[in-house]
Amino acid sequence: MSDFQVNPAPKSDAPGAMLGRVIVSMVLFVGGLVLIGIGATADPAIAPFVFAGGIVAASLAFGLPMIGASER
Repeated sequence: MSDFQVNPAPKSDAPGAMLGRVIVSMVLFVGGLVLIGIGATADPAIAPFVFAGGIVAASLAFGLPMIGASER
């Protein structure tokens, strides 16, 4: 006989925490798109900073749901 064992699946977060993370991600993504649009038409002195902030916000929207994720 073999001593084969299956590792138990990691427990997922509470549904409320997962829903909150999804809502925050959506707000960050839409806010990032808005900042990118504002940065394209804003005052040339602040436009690069607003545009870069939009890219950072949209990037965080994709990274936030990965917190606590594990490879299966």
